[in-house]
Amino acid sequence: MGNPFKAMIMGYFLPLLAAGIVSIVPDYDVLFVKWAAAIFVILLVMPIVLSFRFPSNKQKAYRLTLMFQLYAFTFFFTFPMLKMVKDNILFQFLLIIVFISIYYLARYDQQREVPIVYPDEDKEKKWIAYVYYAIPILLIILGFGGNYIITRTAFQIFGDEFMFPYLSFILYLLSCWLLFLLSSVAYKSFVKEGYLEK
Repeated sequence: MGNPFKAMIMGYFLPLLAAGIVSIVPDYDVLFVKWAAAIFVILLVMPIVLSFRFPSNKQKAYRLTLMFQLYAFTFFFTFPMLKMVKDNILFQFLLIIVFISIYYLARYDQQREVPIVYPDEDKEKKWIAYVYYAIPILLIILGFGGNYIITRTAFQIFGDEFMFPYLSFILYLLSCWLLFLLSSVAYKSFVKEGYLEK
């Protein structure tokens, strides 16, 4: 990982970038800006608190902070979908519960004999692993590959009422996929291989 402190400092740009993008997608909402700011403040304070928690291993504090920066990065991309259902607290709650459950699902998967993400070298990948790795390609295609012209044309054809929820849901699914990947890598590296202790 190189220098964990430098990686952690650079890591702040990821959630900051994500928060900046989703603050105006699909529209500006003060409540979500406040949530993003609160999460970012927690991330700023985290290495200080963790340094006191692990006084003899500051590298561990920096690595843990970096891990949570990546989690925040993925969480911010759920904001557009949460904004779309802001009048339905129950649905918002369910979306957050599903997102959080992905974290635990990834950890559970890593405890199985052949996990989906990064199985041991002597283990053969399961068929579901190929499905999992195909998901982001499918989502990118369904999201028009980030092509502005195609996206604008789709908005003109289908209208804002359909396209904003549609693209927000694609982004939500992509954030869940990325959280599963990051959680799996973190569990494999930090827990199974004990990288935090190194």
